[in-house]
Amino acid sequence: MKMFTSKQIQNFNIGKIDGIYSHGAYTYLKGYKTVLRKFSFFDLELILYALSSYNILENVIFLTVDSAYVINKNDETQHEDAYIDSDNELKIKSSISYAKINNNDYTPIILNNIKDIFNIGDIISIEIYNKLYTNQESNDEILNTLHGELDNYYKIYVPSSNNKLVLSPLNTSKIYGLNYISKLYNVHVNEILSIGNDTNDIELLASTGYSVAVKTSTYGALRAARCISTHTNNQNAIAYIIYKAIKGKQM
Repeated sequence: MKMFTSKQIQNFNIGKIDGIYSHGAYTYLKGYKTVLRKFSFFDLELILYALSSYNILENVIFLTVDSAYVINKNDETQHEDAYIDSDNELKIKSSISYAKINNNDYTPIILNNIKDIFNIGDIISIEIYNKLYTNQESNDEILNTLHGELDNYYKIYVPSSNNKLVLSPLNTSKIYGLNYISKLYNVHVNEILSIGNDTNDIELLASTGYSVAVKTSTYGALRAARCISTHTNNQNAIAYIIYKAIKGKQM
């Protein structure tokens, strides 16, 4: 959905698009979500122990297919209350509170007990930030240490912004999700066009029959793709690539 502007989403009534999400952990097809990879209870216990050891639990977002969650240990987390609209148009305060974080992509639900992590459903991704709230100091050194300690047990993605670690269950990959979709639709991978721009897109770009990296992609993505777009994401690169592919013109 990040490829569309808020105006485009509103004007064209765009809902969630069929595809592979959370680095390949689940697919969304025709309104149904299918979890392909998730953390086990043992995984969560190990990760929580590591996070607690470095006192960085409050810098973490836990993601399910439907929601994002954060842990509040000291009741000082910046938050906003949720309300339920009743029939008489009176707002009733909900028991749920949402954390105010630096990442506008999420509005995470606050959990006041660490044990609640085991009751929120399948956790498919865990994002560990160097700074999640505005009043925090950056924890870059701790992130580097955690990367070294957890790298053998989980798939770890570091975005180009270098402000977080994204943990996924081992063997999570976009190409695995793509194979799942290709079998479902009976379309060979060699007939699929993939578009990417970051290191977590490299395997996908290298595996499909047609692949394009947007202009400002990482070095690895540019090397893996079969073609490179002349447009950046800010220049609607994805829309331009799809348009050219449909028109059958050379990019």
